[in-house]
Amino acid sequence: MTKKLPTWDELPDLELYLDQVLLMVNQLALSDDIPDDKGLTASMVNNYVKHGHIEKPIKKKYQKNQLARLIAITFLKNVFSIQEISHTLNVLHENYQSSQLYDDFVACMNDDSREVPELIETACQSLKLYFKARRLTYILEGEQSHVSDTQTQ
Repeated sequence: MTKKLPTWDELPDLELYLDQVLLMVNQLALSDDIPDDKGLTASMVNNYVKHGHIEKPIKKKYQKNQLARLIAITFLKNVFSIQEISHTLNVLHENYQSSQLYDDFVACMNDDSREVPELIETACQSLKLYFKARRLTYILEGEQSHVSDTQTQ
């Protein structure tokens, strides 16, 4: 992952419509390294709301806490099930505020040196290893494609 995630204070204070949320989250989450990644879609968000993984928008507008949760879910869903993510976030919310949890996640993903709860650190490490494995797979596929192209010439 090469893009830096925005901190809580860098997220918009304005309420956003779904298309704005999708644009922002996908600009952060989609990578050129993983071309087949679909990102976050409107139907995913609607399902997350329907199943209680994020709060329902107010007058079709999403607030900062919902945006932060969607950013975290979009990254973490590469490694964990939505149910696992939602359950873990709910447990963490018993002890931490959304802003702190999100900033801890961002600090870990952005390789900042601050100390974060072990659960968040472990999830981030798992996610980083996943991204590294995907990158290495695409590199290997490219090398194999290059080798097979030169063999057929």
